[in-house]
Amino acid sequence: MPVPYRKTPRNSPRACAAFLDAYWIASRRKLIGALLLIDGRGQPLEFVHNAVSGPDGFLWPGDQVLRECMLALCHSLFDACKREPELLIGSERVGAAEFCRSELAPAIPFALVTPTEAGVIDWGWVNNPPSASMTASDLAEEIKARGFSVEPFDRIRRGLQECYGDEPWREVLDDPPAEP
Repeated sequence: MPVPYRKTPRNSPRACAAFLDAYWIASRRKLIGALLLIDGRGQPLEFVHNAVSGPDGFLWPGDQVLRECMLALCHSLFDACKREPELLIGSERVGAAEFCRSELAPAIPFALVTPTEAGVIDWGWVNNPPSASMTASDLAEEIKARGFSVEPFDRIRRGLQECYGDEPWREVLDDPPAEP
């Protein structure tokens, strides 16, 4: 006799979360970034990446260049994504919550995650957190419980290194630049 277990219907779409990260290469005035979509079990579903070069010249201060690059990069990644995620999770490199709320303006629940010195992962909601009845709420809890709050950002960095080679990484600023 077979062992009974909970079966997921084969044709049911898996809920997914999109992880967003970007790296600023100051000397080139270039931003490279990616979206990695995973399901609640951490399985990758899609990887979308892009690079954006900023305008140059004395009329463009560095913080304004970064702001415009981040906006262009994120919107290009959102447009290129084939799946529609239920949840967006960004690294602190994407920008401050106010910038993300007003400029990136995602229509889905969006959290910025930050590891603290105590090893705790802080989820700062950019817009309203998902209500208990939303799929995004269960997905966020599953991601936290399985330890995928920050690990996908390592996969994004490795993916970008694979796509763009090692050379840009010698100049990458790992710390977030001035707030976009």
